[in-house]
Amino acid sequence: MTPERLMEAYGRLFPSRLRKAHLALVAYAEEASPDGWPTPEMVAHFARLYKVPRARLGDLVGLLCRRHPGTRRDVWVDAIRDPGKATPHLIRRHDRAVQVALGWCLFSRDLWMPRPVLH
Repeated sequence: MTPERLMEAYGRLFPSRLRKAHLALVAYAEEASPDGWPTPEMVAHFARLYKVPRARLGDLVGLLCRRHPGTRRDVWVDAIRDPGKATPHLIRRHDRAVQVALGWCLFSRDLWMPRPVLH
């Protein structure tokens, strides 16, 4: 997979409003966050601003979101900085659209930030 094909897939997989929210979120986080990565609060804010699903926008930046049943409390897991907590069991609890967004995020991360190979 090339970066060009990844960007082509980005345009086909995600609606325009979600892509705009994602790009705005990433640009904002670059300047506003100490480490340059979006925070859960930023994801929630941009999801409201662009009227896109919070979970799908979060997954585009590696942040899994689940709402505790019967509450308004969200739990966030950072699949980029703490991948051990983003277990397959947790990922499977999300719908297909959210899983696709996380997959796109993780695949694109591997293109520009490859993991070390252990021999």
